[in-house]
Amino acid sequence: MKHVFKHIKIALLICSMISSLTMLGQVTTKDSTRTVQLWSLSTGGHIPLFDLAKRYTPFAMISVDYAKKNTDGWLYGASFDAMYGTSVKNSEDIFGGLTDESGNFMGVNGEFAIIQPGLSGAQVLVNTGKLLKSHYNPNSGWVFMQGIGVTQSKIGLRNQRNNLPQLESPFLEGYDRLHRGLVTKTTLRYMHLDHKERVNYAFNLLLNMGLTRSVRGFNIDTGLFDDNYKFEAGVGASFTWFLPIYAKQESFYLID
Repeated sequence: MKHVFKHIKIALLICSMISSLTMLGQVTTKDSTRTVQLWSLSTGGHIPLFDLAKRYTPFAMISVDYAKKNTDGWLYGASFDAMYGTSVKNSEDIFGGLTDESGNFMGVNGEFAIIQPGLSGAQVLVNTGKLLKSHYNPNSGWVFMQGIGVTQSKIGLRNQRNNLPQLESPFLEGYDRLHRGLVTKTTLRYMHLDHKERVNYAFNLLLNMGLTRSVRGFNIDTGLFDDNYKFEAGVGASFTWFLPIYAKQESFYLID
């Protein structure tokens, strides 16, 4: 019997030593850096600069983004940006040869054509970023992100009555100013990931810089070749809403 009590005492002593050395815990967003997949939707505005500003006025941008953040605060992912604007600079000069003295487009059968020119564009990027300084919790704070990819922009035309054949393919290609090229996007973001994983968002400041070239190579309205490279840039701001998908929580040990 004494041997039984002796073994029990030894077992209790071992358990006491283990419990004093370790404590079982659970990963939480509030107090631990976590691996998370971030699906997001962003909307904002953009002010064009340099050669892009010669063709377009400020425009809107909507983005769909995917990024994965690891426990070291690094983010990797990709994004798709759709650009949309309602105004084209110097549209009277571009389409002036197709209008009457009052600036009206004359369609077939003597009817007026209602034409609405605007920016239509998109860009696809791969992105990487780093959580620079956490705030609120270890997964929230200031994030610097850099992306590189391809871009395309053109004058999109909405012909409401479809009665102006001069602005239909293949003639339209001589007016649309289609450009393609490489682009970089720099983002300074304040990211908020909620303790309870419910309200997750970010505010963003954006800088786009790209080098593009006309795909058409010729503009009908000017009668000139257009084969020069263009430096296109823009600054903007946007708001992002996240749908986070956290990695499966794993238990870990904290050394006492």
